[in-house]
Amino acid sequence: MATGQEPLEQAVTAEDVDLAEHRAAAARKRAALAGLSAARSFEESARQHEQVAVAQDQTVELGASHPEEHRTFAARHRQAAADDRKLAHQKRKESEADLTLDTDG
Repeated sequence: MATGQEPLEQAVTAEDVDLAEHRAAAARKRAALAGLSAARSFEESARQHEQVAVAQDQTVELGASHPEEHRTFAARHRQAAADDRKLAHQKRKESEADLTLDTDG
């Protein structure tokens, strides 16, 4: 039921559309750059997992007790490194594509 106090609709101008498109493009670019940052973080995590795996291998070579546990830990870290590299690759590919789309538009 109308009360007579409804706000008047305002027309959307070309300037409003341009501003909204500019803001959306800036948001897409920020999201893509954040994705590249996430990819770098995954890559660093993979390097650290590899370092731990190497340390576990060296521990076994030095004759530490419970060598099977060290080998198991090394294998887990190598798997985690592989998983992180895969995630980094996917995130980088996604983000670079988003950046390319943004510059093409």
